[in-house]
Amino acid sequence: MDDALRNSLWNLLYRVVAANDRSRTAWTSILRGACLSFFKETIDDLPVGDNEASLRELKRLFFGLPEHRVYDLFEFLLVDDRSGIKELDRKLFRRGLNPVLEEEGAPVRLLRDRLVPLADEISLDALAGAEESLSLFDLAAAKRHMESALGYLSRRPDPAGQDAVREAVIAVAAVVHSLRRGDAPAAGAGEGGDAPPSAGIVVGSVEPVREKLGLSAGLAGGIEAIVARCHALSGLPGVPPGGEPPDPSEATFLVVFCASVIRLLLDRATPAGKGDGG
Repeated sequence: MDDALRNSLWNLLYRVVAANDRSRTAWTSILRGACLSFFKETIDDLPVGDNEASLRELKRLFFGLPEHRVYDLFEFLLVDDRSGIKELDRKLFRRGLNPVLEEEGAPVRLLRDRLVPLADEISLDALAGAEESLSLFDLAAAKRHMESALGYLSRRPDPAGQDAVREAVIAVAAVVHSLRRGDAPAAGAGEGGDAPPSAGIVVGSVEPVREKLGLSAGLAGGIEAIVARCHALSGLPGVPPGGEPPDPSEATFLVVFCASVIRLLLDRATPAGKGDGG
């Protein structure tokens, strides 16, 4: 992490907290919470009652963190109730963090209170759109797998690429299975869908719903090739052993691709989305 990015992240933290610290106790509260639950430092010698000294100590700790722990600290402040930070400050962090990360060329962006290794809006939109679609269609299992994929991808300092790809391709399979059975409102299908509830889950393919969703042969073929690559790298049972795990950049691409596929399939599962090109 270069100095400009670290300085800008500290400045965001300072501006947000200082602006709303009318009682002049915010830094003391945050320092105590962070030392207890994030830094795991002793608290008996903290400058209790001295807000300015608490600010200086927190700054010292912040600038001593390695890169991945800086991101961990911001996630801690955003989600952990033990952090001592106000909810208003959290809202301001959520609003201000991505502009700072983008301006400084950081390799991560904030998504659902998690700093994920995505540096462009298209990838963020794909993942956020997939989550929204899965929630709209109430596909809880697929949503859990996509959330797990994002969690593995966001592990620091080393992403768990193979685990991320495995969860993402299982999420695609869960969506395909639900659409095939008719659990989700596929366009033009009755309540039961075309396949019996006992039909097995197919991993690494969208072929079971290609005709039902009106996917052209060319579009389906392109999807099949990449989803099959995900399956081959997933480490799931039945996959030939010995394949090299994906590097972080390929794992990121494949997870984003799976999210885009999910969004496409669920869009095509609505009457308005079926057969509108491709």
